[in-house]
Amino acid sequence: MAKKAKASAKRDRKLEKGDEGYEDDLEDEVVDDGPKPSNDQIMEKVADLHRRYDDGQLDLDSFDEERANLMAQISVD
Repeated sequence: MAKKAKASAKRDRKLEKGDEGYEDDLEDEVVDDGPKPSNDQIMEKVADLHRRYDDGQLDLDSFDEERANLMAQISVD
């Protein structure tokens, strides 16, 4: 699911820039729907992401993108 979110974000950025080769890039995208992490595992990754951001290891844009990807993986029953 994270790869789908990342691919979607990439598509959106290309559309905003008006990238001519956009359709060709869509054919090259591979989405792997492997085993899904549990919500607890995802929340651990989110906590680690917050620690890395607080320590200055990530800029705001990277933090926001990674957080959105992780949050998109959370399953609601």
